[in-house]
Amino acid sequence: MRFRVLQLAGGILSLTLFCAAQSGGFGDPRFQPPQAGSGFHDLGSVSGSVRTLNGTPLRDVQVQLQDASHGSVLNSAFTNRSGEFQFNDVPKGSYEVVAVSGVHQARDRVEVSSFGAMANLRMPISDVPEDGAGTKTVSVAEYQVPQKAREELAKAHEASTKMKMDEAEKHLDRALEIYPRYADALTLRGIIKLSADDSAGAIDSLKNAIDCDGNYGLAYIVLGAAYNAMGKFEDALQPLQRGETLVPDSWQAYFEMGRAYIGKADYRAALEQIDKAQSLLTGDFPLLRFARARALFGLRQYSETIAELERYLDKNPSGSNAVQAQQMLAKAKELGMAGGK
Repeated sequence: MRFRVLQLAGGILSLTLFCAAQSGGFGDPRFQPPQAGSGFHDLGSVSGSVRTLNGTPLRDVQVQLQDASHGSVLNSAFTNRSGEFQFNDVPKGSYEVVAVSGVHQARDRVEVSSFGAMANLRMPISDVPEDGAGTKTVSVAEYQVPQKAREELAKAHEASTKMKMDEAEKHLDRALEIYPRYADALTLRGIIKLSADDSAGAIDSLKNAIDCDGNYGLAYIVLGAAYNAMGKFEDALQPLQRGETLVPDSWQAYFEMGRAYIGKADYRAALEQIDKAQSLLTGDFPLLRFARARALFGLRQYSETIAELERYLDKNPSGSNAVQAQQMLAKAKELGMAGGK
């Protein structure tokens, strides 16, 4: 189950970073069921599989169908036992298919026609260690969790991916009633609270998770994100550094450290962390460009700032950070013309 919580964290953290949660996705009008008499020939499908570099199928991996122009999430699914997924009733057009497995990500661009499209993704990991039950290896603390609590957490995860947060909270209540020291459930609760802008509540839940399992890297990383959201940048660095030692290939840890250093006006350190985060991703992540632009602006490297912001706005012309990006772009151009770099 820890594998599933990591998947959800990757998705939610990428939406909450810089308070950049974007609306839409599952409610996108292009993805409503076709009405009678509509042009069914204008709809296709996207199918494919997610595997390790060694070709092992990856089950329970979250796969997102994103708009190729704006990066908004239009639909989401999980791979089956054979590592396969499918999206039906997809309008013709260009899309990004993004698979998120813990701290890893793979993506492919597809063109959908009436005949559909295929996306076979390779996750940048060699293989998947198992605990004998077909799931990711778990810690000693995780082995103590009763099966009923695991089942409730699975239901909470499913509800949260459908944005049914009230339902997710009810299942988390049941999971924690069965096993109060369930670090994964406490961490998921912290993630949900953070996505709802309840940073203080998230911090309480995440501290409890760490008390239950002091080696759970994700809890430290999300705790750092919560401190960043409250503007407590110095407080954010300690849990983030601990999380990075536990999960050294977590792009979220480096990204959040970049945020903290920006908040502390240590722009060179911020840029170093943001570049580390980018090195762990296989594709172009727009929010990283926005963060990098903020660091470059602080360093008065205006030409580089302009380039990053223009690329960001090309991908996200109407995103939640678009107005701030446009204002920063105008200021960078003004300062650059006045004699800056």
